[in-house]
Amino acid sequence: MLPFRLLAQIADADLAAVGEKAMALRDLKQLDLPVVEGGVLLADTWSDRLAEVIQSTGMGDLSHLDPSQPQVLRQTAQTLRQAFLEHPLDLNLADLLEHVQAPWLLLRPSLILAGPGQGTPQAAAELLGLLAARPCVARLDTIATELKQLWAESLRASNLLVWRQHCQSLQQVQIATLVQPLYPSEISGTIILGEKTFSLEAVLGLGQALAQGAAVPARCQGNLLQLERIRWQAGYQEQVYRLREKPSGVSVAGLVVQPREEPELPAPLTLDQMQALLRLGRQVQQQWGLPVRLEWLIYKHPQTRQSSLVITQVSRWWEALEEGAIASQAGAPAPDQAALLTEISGVVQGIGAASGRAIATAVVLQAGSLAAQMTLPPGCIVVLPDLQPEMCVRLQGVAGIVTVRGGATCHAAILARELNIPAVVGAPQATELLKTGDALWLDGDRGLVYLLPEDQAGRPLFESLSKALPTAPKADLLDLPDAAAGSTATQVMVNLSQVQRLGDLPLEQIDGVGLLRSEWLLIDMLEGRHPQQWVTGGYGVDLQARLVEKLAPILAAFAPRPVRYRSLDLRSHEWISLAGSPPAEPNPMLGIRGTFSYQLDPRLFKLELGALAELQRQGHTNLQLMLPFVRTVEEFVVCRQWVEQARLFQAPAFQLWIMAEVPSVLFLLPAYRQAGVQGIAIGTNDLTQLLLAVDRDQPVMASAYDERHPAVIAALAHLVQTARQQGLTCSICGQAPVRHPELIDALVQWGISSISVEPGALLATRRAVLASERRQQGLL
Repeated sequence: MLPFRLLAQIADADLAAVGEKAMALRDLKQLDLPVVEGGVLLADTWSDRLAEVIQSTGMGDLSHLDPSQPQVLRQTAQTLRQAFLEHPLDLNLADLLEHVQAPWLLLRPSLILAGPGQGTPQAAAELLGLLAARPCVARLDTIATELKQLWAESLRASNLLVWRQHCQSLQQVQIATLVQPLYPSEISGTIILGEKTFSLEAVLGLGQALAQGAAVPARCQGNLLQLERIRWQAGYQEQVYRLREKPSGVSVAGLVVQPREEPELPAPLTLDQMQALLRLGRQVQQQWGLPVRLEWLIYKHPQTRQSSLVITQVSRWWEALEEGAIASQAGAPAPDQAALLTEISGVVQGIGAASGRAIATAVVLQAGSLAAQMTLPPGCIVVLPDLQPEMCVRLQGVAGIVTVRGGATCHAAILARELNIPAVVGAPQATELLKTGDALWLDGDRGLVYLLPEDQAGRPLFESLSKALPTAPKADLLDLPDAAAGSTATQVMVNLSQVQRLGDLPLEQIDGVGLLRSEWLLIDMLEGRHPQQWVTGGYGVDLQARLVEKLAPILAAFAPRPVRYRSLDLRSHEWISLAGSPPAEPNPMLGIRGTFSYQLDPRLFKLELGALAELQRQGHTNLQLMLPFVRTVEEFVVCRQWVEQARLFQAPAFQLWIMAEVPSVLFLLPAYRQAGVQGIAIGTNDLTQLLLAVDRDQPVMASAYDERHPAVIAALAHLVQTARQQGLTCSICGQAPVRHPELIDALVQWGISSISVEPGALLATRRAVLASERRQQGLL
């Protein structure tokens, strides 16, 4: 018989079998409060299988795991997960469908940890959201697959480190599984209530948009006794997650992702709805005490067609809510802690460019002062008009970046993500509103910069927030699904230009480097001089040797998998502060750049070819070359002749590619193939702005820059499908798959050869590719 309990069947003695989440919902149901229906698979269903896996692998002890040995940690996680996924489930899930009758289900883990210090509100808050819930269609095969995937999540490398902090052995980690109907919610959100204050966040559609950080929720906070003074802060939601009614459309994990024409998200709740939610929260408080956190949704009841409010999850929250706890699900300063945020003196809003949060002192640089500011204090948040690539060498050790100009796909944003530095770009008047010495809270996920108080009374706030700020464990980047390179038909590659990032990457799980920007590789070796000046000043041999030295470790780390080196694409305005830089052009986007610049002066390009030839002589045979911003077939033909003269084709694995980013490539692909092109890499950043006539560096045009525009989608489909017809390898290396992961499904269907993304997006991309290929094979 299936070890399953409906909420109403859970007894007080069942806590160790069902966990805090399930017991909390049971408590509310006994009070006749509106909680989600469903029940819970007892922890035995997990622990019995875990015990057999531990017995077969001998890996139950957590004390030996060392965060400083990522290779060992990764191997342990892979072995455990593989053994768990291969173990037969052997559960009569048909009984479950009799208990929970709904077309869609949500499988939500309910943790039970046996280590010391568990069961406190603080411990519960630390583990909140650690294991994500999984939606699935109510079919036996799908439930079995998703259940195993849900449980296997707990054995990822980053989670093993968390268990090590709380337990001595894996046997002390128990997981019950809530099985709940998934409602077609119109609005979802969270609310946290203190004694006198509350914080409310809401998004449209299913709560996945909030849980996955895919939207900035609309929020309000204030005093429970002064509701008439409540003001909403608008959110930002580009897409809404809804249940799929029919198996069609672009979907992620069975959910439909619907774009919104107007991404600004005003107050989604009426005053009556908000008051009903607050009354419901107060009723929970009377049962539990203070403070409390609820997850909720509003949906239309299928029988009455009336909007109904339902609690989906409830937990006690930090005891020190009014003393500086961080209560926001996405990790920004929760605007509820009224005692905290009433002291915040200002907010600067821009575009979230690089994920992460930082609390530090500002260093504000004005236009014209950048050249003199050769070093920056470590641990500061640097605020400046714009971030050009040559500034990269000065950013080592900074805590965050804020720029006045730029959009989500500008080079400042891409650089910040590659350097793993939280960043906000396109923040109007940031250099005027902020000054050096200001205490700032930067949220790179939401695009917000909070100005913290300067006075002595505010100093404890700054200190407490700094201590409470969560930091992602280093193992997160190592935590790809247990699939080695080559395990999917669609390759997942990485965009990489900084050698120092090699130590952070799970190299054996990446199919190669899909984009290596040469100009960013060279940044820290230029010594303040433009690359052209190295050549004209007679130092070309030295620069070539430095390029060989920089590129060799990357080639060696990924061998024999390909490393696609993109030759120099020097836009004049990005290097203007370097000695010997050409004057800035009026329109550098369409100026002297890419292969056209090679025709005017081939010396730098030939220097690069010499470096690549030397690397081949050293035994690095996995090198491939991509030409940037190719406007015409004639430009390519000339460059190919120089490549032949450099004898690069003598290496069997060498290939010559072009970036597909100038719209003329849509009409010239067969001609490029005849001229000798062997592959194309779609650069959606430039291609999108040229197709739509939108400057991606201008924040005010951010809403017009959309890779999901029908014209862009048609161009992507044409390039991928035409490349296949022409026998060309086709990759995509722009931001489109990262900003809009629902596009991955379409790319895989069209037959894309590889998807190359920045390091922080590897995990999500690998998962999306695996899911898409399984759907095409009928396994999902």
